[in-house]
Amino acid sequence: MIMADIVLKYNLLSKNAQQEVNDFLDFLLSKQTTQKPNKDYRTKILSVSTWTDSDLNIFKDNQSLFDQWRVEEW
Repeated sequence: MIMADIVLKYNLLSKNAQQEVNDFLDFLLSKQTTQKPNKDYRTKILSVSTWTDSDLNIFKDNQSLFDQWRVEEW
């Protein structure tokens, strides 16, 4: 439905019916949750884990072991 159709139908309504439509639209808008992007972003960033160099050593060790691995030839 295009906006012009909605406006035409709205204008055909009585003043009381138009007020009901407005009230209903306000109700629908009030149900929507508006997220604050900054707060949501901060919460996500704070939940990101941090790793120390010693935490990363296991990956370096595994990489060196992987580099030593030789594939069998057939």
